[in-house]
Amino acid sequence: MRIAKGPRPLSIALFAVLFLAAALHNYASGLQNLDLKQFAYSAMIPWDGWNTDWTIVTLSALLSIAFIPVAWIYLFASRVAFWLVTVFSVLELFNVPFMFWAVLTMEGSVSGRYLLTPALLAAALVCLWLPLSRTWLRQRGGVDAGHFD
Repeated sequence: MRIAKGPRPLSIALFAVLFLAAALHNYASGLQNLDLKQFAYSAMIPWDGWNTDWTIVTLSALLSIAFIPVAWIYLFASRVAFWLVTVFSVLELFNVPFMFWAVLTMEGSVSGRYLLTPALLAAALVCLWLPLSRTWLRQRGGVDAGHFD
């Protein structure tokens, strides 16, 4: 892959910052509430081995994985990464009604900061879908044939 030509639009830079801020907030809030995250992970992935260590490993892996599509979009203007980020972000945002319900019904035990990650994610998605971003992502980069030699 070739690095995309020209300067990045502000909307692409904002996408990168907001997306990584969402990932960092998710990581930090997960570390602050390890028992809750461990319970959530064990509900999603039934496994008898969930403990604090594996919860931290999973949080760290998710943080690391967040850097990959940002790099592919920011450096290479990857349309595949654009669509992957879009699909997975929209799927993640489907949880927002349940998150609102949790904040409203669990008075005191769940704070409004719980909604910061999806808010940052939604803002990043909006930046990614702005016309200037879409135009920049449509540039012709392609795969360099010499890459396979």
